Amino acid sequence: MVKAVLFFLLIMVAIAMVGNAMFPGSVGRKLRKKLGVKPPPVCRGCGRYMIGSTGCDCKKGG
Repeated sequence: MVKAVLFFLLIMVAIAMVGNAMFPGSVGRKLRKKLGVKPPPVCRGCGRYMIGSTGCDCKKGG
């Protein structure tokens, strides 16, 4: 019984590896599109991620 379960799990890992090699990141993209998740806001001046609503430090001159 243990051999059958182990064999099944190994087959599932092999299928997952082949699927990931053929279509890398496709599941994540589809899920993000379905949920409507937007990419995080990025500063246009320096390219850093914007945290909060105060803006980026690069424009404050500090």
